Amino acid sequence: MAKGILKALSAAFLMFLALSSCELLDCKTCEAVNMTNGVETRSPGVLTCGDELAEKEDYYESYGSNSYSYYDCY
Repeated sequence: MAKGILKALSAAFLMFLALSSCELLDCKTCEAVNMTNGVETRSPGVLTCGDELAEKEDYYESYGSNSYSYYDCY
């Protein structure tokens, strides 16, 4: 009986590890970049993964002819 519980816990742990490692492979550090009148400001980099990473990589916002922002992910 103890071996059955140990096997079940081991299998659950391995599944958790496998699922979480897939998420970690799709991670990058992203900085918010703002350009206003040719002056660039950047936020500190934040580790971003999964769907949130895809949203940040596609983000671009223009605030007129000489002001815009985007995320620089690396």
